[in-house]
Amino acid sequence: MYILGIHGNLGKAEHDPAAVLLRDGDIVAAAEEERFARFKHAIGLMPDAAIRFCLQQAKISMREVDVVAFPRATWADFPPRLEAYLRYTFGWAPPVVYVDHHTAHAASAYLISGFDDALVVTADQAGDGTSCAAFRARGRELELLEAVPFPDSIGLFAALVTQYLGFRSNHDEYKVMGLAPYGNPTMDLTRLLHHVDGRPRLDPHALHPTVLQRHPVFHTDQLPMFATDELPGLPPRRLPDGELTAAHRDLAASAQHSITAALLGFVDRHRTGTDRRLCLAGGVAENSVAAGALAAAGGFDEVYMTPACGDAGTALGAALLVAAQHGHRPARLTHSQLGPSFTDGQIADVLRECGVPYVETADPAATAADLIAQQQIVAWFQGRMEFGPRALGARSLLADPSTDAMRAQVNRIKRREQFRPFGPSVLAEHIPTLFPATVVAPFMSFTLPTTNPTPIIAATHVDGTSRPHTVPDDGTLYRRLVEHVHARTGTPAVLNTSLNSGWEPIVTSPEQALAFLYSSTADALVIGPFLVTKHRATINNTSKERR
Repeated sequence: MYILGIHGNLGKAEHDPAAVLLRDGDIVAAAEEERFARFKHAIGLMPDAAIRFCLQQAKISMREVDVVAFPRATWADFPPRLEAYLRYTFGWAPPVVYVDHHTAHAASAYLISGFDDALVVTADQAGDGTSCAAFRARGRELELLEAVPFPDSIGLFAALVTQYLGFRSNHDEYKVMGLAPYGNPTMDLTRLLHHVDGRPRLDPHALHPTVLQRHPVFHTDQLPMFATDELPGLPPRRLPDGELTAAHRDLAASAQHSITAALLGFVDRHRTGTDRRLCLAGGVAENSVAAGALAAAGGFDEVYMTPACGDAGTALGAALLVAAQHGHRPARLTHSQLGPSFTDGQIADVLRECGVPYVETADPAATAADLIAQQQIVAWFQGRMEFGPRALGARSLLADPSTDAMRAQVNRIKRREQFRPFGPSVLAEHIPTLFPATVVAPFMSFTLPTTNPTPIIAATHVDGTSRPHTVPDDGTLYRRLVEHVHARTGTPAVLNTSLNSGWEPIVTSPEQALAFLYSSTADALVIGPFLVTKHRATINNTSKERR
């Protein structure tokens, strides 16, 4: 049985369209449209290319898809448009099942967690009229405990503050999270967001009237979300690219404190004494500081996060819900490499066509580790692309995390603000030497305090926290790379960030990887078994140069 989950829209201000294909409940392929369209968040698009990729990966046509799952249950005008879209674009329209948005978020985490039961919490701006929800999950079933309606939204509060600080809502909330440790949480923001017995409440008077209409025709992220340029108790709003003052840093810190408190409060509202496992999803769950606070609180044996917490993940969740209704549930998902890959021959063809010098290496992992040990910054392109916002060893930019200057160098290559932090990929068995407790973080989901920041200083934030990606002992090429780095430097980790720059999506193809290398000051690209480098380096396992 083939189930195709899709998220997207036809010209409206929806973001992060994606496609996921299941075969008898198992994930065959998953990808976000932005990676193909080269348009960050692919706002207003349907996932044409992502759907084509999923079908090609399974070697089927749309006629062989049994069900399309779509994660919006309240879009009354959408069914005929979706059917017309499918027929026009793919020549066939399978039956469509419409799934509640927050239930899809919940399923995107729980149904791939491997848990037999869990408390599941979702939070975002809004979807199908709901801003956050709690579920009790058992087996293949999700029971709704509470749905908090719009506009009482933690995600909307985060978006409002993001805009007020001069960044883009729906895009730059992570910048506010990164800025927060540079300030002090001295501002009382309870007049904007507070919670009563754990239920969040947002002051609607702080919002521009178009936001409350909740219709994409009336509001986009190009319009203000805030009602006035100076909200009560806050400094005047910052214009985009304006100076970041101490007051702005304090606002970021205070907002992060409010977001963390609101999410923890909503979890505590629904947690019982017997809950040992927690699943999180929705755009607010991508706030790794709040997620890390939940993981570090000790109230749960394990917190599981989906690799795509935002709306792209609802394509996965919708498909999983339909599969569960037919008796299928996949095993625990421990990696996110579900996207396109390229053969060695395809990569070699691109390198020759582009006329760049390259060498073939017998061990790409050892080659990359040699370069990293020599303080070079390495673009790493291997295997299937990741699904979700984070690069986790397939489309990554890598560096030595033990040198403090490396943070500034990589930020310049990424064309990011210098206040933004990085995370390390850490050999799983070495997590206790760097962090206060063992954590399982295959998707780099939790920001945690470090107990030994020196080995990962470039991946440690100003407040002594870091967001680790745990690399299990699974024999993969990426695991071997980190092992080689450990053997050469004594550091059981690498600085790992996504292979992109500025406002570009993560690279998808070999051509884009080459474009990244030659448009940046990165030193080398290890792509498949091939090395493209700009500088001399001591590499012991390469053959002669080719063109």
